[in-house]
Amino acid sequence: MRSIAEAFPNRLCGVLRTENEAAGFQACLTALEAGIGSIEITKTVPSCFELIKGLIATTGNRYPVGVGTVWDPGAVKEAKAAGASFVVTPVLLPEVGQACREHDILCVLGALTPTEIYQARLEGATLVKVFPISPVGGPSYVKALAGPMGGVPIWVSGGVKIEDVAAYLELGVKAIGLTDALFPADALARNDMETVRQNAMRAVQAAAGVPAI
Repeated sequence: MRSIAEAFPNRLCGVLRTENEAAGFQACLTALEAGIGSIEITKTVPSCFELIKGLIATTGNRYPVGVGTVWDPGAVKEAKAAGASFVVTPVLLPEVGQACREHDILCVLGALTPTEIYQARLEGATLVKVFPISPVGGPSYVKALAGPMGGVPIWVSGGVKIEDVAAYLELGVKAIGLTDALFPADALARNDMETVRQNAMRAVQAAAGVPAI
């Protein structure tokens, strides 16, 4: 099993949600080349496990690639077989946490409230994905959690803006999932990889300015 630092080396993870598999594949490669440290391919992407295999093969396994929007424990076995480094759920799913332990793969369980965050850790989450973060206050919500839950390793996603990357990292967030901010749907529809590249470079620059806590 990879550690958090190994799975998210610069604390940035591109989260791909698209029905355009070809454009999505190219967008992921573009983001990685521009400095994004990790990629999550959601199960909503057609042939997501083949896409994961393709990214790993094309990049020579240099970058951690995970599978997201996992709802059932069976997908954990598929993720492991595809070479995924981590599994991400949208909600708290103890059975997925158990499957991750069985298959020795880093587990990111989704949660939102303090009770859910605590429960996610009890159920084996290496990282707790606080989702959706933007509608509940963004960095201010993470700051409010920090007092009683300061020791919990947190991933944030759900409406994260590149402009907020530094603020999250300054609060000790271990990983940031960038979806539309990195991979805008209209850019993928146009096969506009330059927009993806520019978004990635902005995010990487923002993250580089904040030392790891």
